[in-house]
Amino acid sequence: MPVQFGNIYTPQGALREVMRRPNLDLIMNLFRIPRAFAVSGFGDWDVGRHSACTAFIALYWSRVRRMPPHRRDQFVVLALLHDLHEAVTGDILPFFKTTETKAAILRIQSSFLRSLDLAVPQDLHADLKLVDMAAFLFEIKQSSPAALQRSKVKWLRRIYTRQRRELIETAETYKISNSLTNRLLKELEL
Repeated sequence: MPVQFGNIYTPQGALREVMRRPNLDLIMNLFRIPRAFAVSGFGDWDVGRHSACTAFIALYWSRVRRMPPHRRDQFVVLALLHDLHEAVTGDILPFFKTTETKAAILRIQSSFLRSLDLAVPQDLHADLKLVDMAAFLFEIKQSSPAALQRSKVKWLRRIYTRQRRELIETAETYKISNSLTNRLLKELEL
């Protein structure tokens, strides 16, 4: 059964009515949506902060990849907007995204991007995934272990290690060389 998401409330009205023309109020809602990582007790990031971080990391990655300026600019904009759908869906942990939910999220995201005359070229999907994962790794690193109990610090290190490993494995899956991935991680001190 397909996910029925048209009646989701947004600051602009019912989602089915605003999908093709989201206004700035709806987009700025990204800064009101807590990151799932924060909800689970670590950090205090929201989706807007994560999106901005992803865009900044895209600048570093585009330099590592030697993207021409027009491609870099396109990439950075797409990185900034990669989670635009979360302005209405919230940040959903990957473990809870069923096939139907993923399809609904893709429809919302694609509609929002089209409304801004944007689309994600197929050859940038891997790069977007990598910078998104690097932004999450940075977010984990920014959690404040000094304020955490000793057991939480240990757990945070395990999360960081696992996420870093997953980033490297994802890059390998997309056939991105280890040397490029490691250059980015080194530049970001990750």
